Amino acid sequence: MSAVDEIRTTKDRRRARRRTAMRALRPGRTPAGAGVAGALVVLGTALVGEMVCAFAGWPTGWSGLPGVLGLAWGEPLVALTGSLMVVTGTVLVLLAMIPGRPRLVPLEVSDDGLVMGLTRAGLKRTLVAVAMTVSGVDLAFVRLRRGQIEVTVLTSGNRTGGLLKEVGAAVGDRLEGLGVHGRHEVVVRLRRKSS
Repeated sequence: MSAVDEIRTTKDRRRARRRTAMRALRPGRTPAGAGVAGALVVLGTALVGEMVCAFAGWPTGWSGLPGVLGLAWGEPLVALTGSLMVVTGTVLVLLAMIPGRPRLVPLEVSDDGLVMGLTRAGLKRTLVAVAMTVSGVDLAFVRLRRGQIEVTVLTSGNRTGGLLKEVGAAVGDRLEGLGVHGRHEVVVRLRRKSS
């Protein structure tokens, strides 16, 4: 195998692991689905109970049910209700098909059967702690964006260029050490503390 083929194979393997990790760490829509299903079961059961009572001639809990049951298919209320049900059902199906946003940042691992992740807040805390280890940094803040990590550093010193490079290198080294999937551009911003 040539060096180029080996590099391509390695990149393909890393890309496949990242896709697998993202799929595994993506939350399902089960809470929303369970809520909608529960509401439909309660509503459907109540409606069937009311209809049985109305057809049997027993007193119902809702006095308007016999009037609703007497509606014909061509009436506007029936068409409007049917249209609303179709639109609501379509929206619910589309929401169920769209996967949730991952709550964890996937980490690289060498085992194909293992998926690991780090919370976004945990990654922020880790990167803030790394930025604070650089001498001259008084306070640091981290914002995670798609493909970009923004580190804002507060300092009371006069160093600017060297401090930016040191913070960027420290954060980049920590990202590499953690094995965070993807390419993240590290942007360091410097703000001076007012005396």
